[in-house]
Amino acid sequence: MRKSILIILQVIFISAGFYLLSFAEDSFGLVNKANSLYKQKNYDQAIKLYNEAQIKSPDSAEINYNIGIAQYRKGDYAQAISFLEKAAVSKDRILESRVNFNIANAKYKLGKLKENTELKETVNLLRQSLDYYKRAIELNSKDEDARINHELVEKELKMLLDKLKQEQDKKKDQSEQEKEKKEGQAQPQEEQQENKQGEQAQQVAKAEGQEAKEQKKEEAKAADEVKQAEESNSQAAEEVKEMSEQEASMLLEGYRQEENSAGKLEDKKKGFSGDVLKDW
Repeated sequence: MRKSILIILQVIFISAGFYLLSFAEDSFGLVNKANSLYKQKNYDQAIKLYNEAQIKSPDSAEINYNIGIAQYRKGDYAQAISFLEKAAVSKDRILESRVNFNIANAKYKLGKLKENTELKETVNLLRQSLDYYKRAIELNSKDEDARINHELVEKELKMLLDKLKQEQDKKKDQSEQEKEKKEGQAQPQEEQQENKQGEQAQQVAKAEGQEAKEQKKEEAKAADEVKQAEESNSQAAEEVKEMSEQEASMLLEGYRQEENSAGKLEDKKKGFSGDVLKDW
């Protein structure tokens, strides 16, 4: 496909010829010399003479066209486009058609140079190329070369669009994979943190369980001590009760003896007689 396009381009440039219309004598001479240099593939010198001729005839669409063609042959497609666009103002429809055809060629070539580094820009330039081929056909419906190139570039553009889509999908997949990888790396860290927290919780629960166990032991021990104390108090209470009954009996007996003694004393008092002594 690419070979077909290049062959067509070569035929077009060779058959295009050079426009040497009514210039002043000196401009005509310069352009004639520049054309000879161009045919010898001495493009730099040819461009130099074309530029000198342009100074003398600055509005010449034909000179701008020739400079554009020479720049194209040098491989400077951006400069070629710049001068060919200046030549597009021609009132000659055939020349204007040639201009649009060769701008389309230059756009295509420039786009292909960027294919491996700027695929989006290549797609954009090929789209522009198709527009210029279409304009060339509108200006000259018999231009079969423009029609053929349009078809070839259109097919190539479709392939490049598929390639661009594949690259975009690939980048999207890589982006998603990187995102998943980052999330995957973050997840183990979260799991480690959760495991660490779980271990800490287990340790706390174990410590609390041990503490509760010790507390239960202490409570059981305290309960045993309370029980023992209650048993001791109960025994002591019984002993106190028994002692109290004995003591009560003893006290009663003591009270009886005291009452008997008191009665005797009363009896003795009743039997005392005598006068009360006066203190005067």
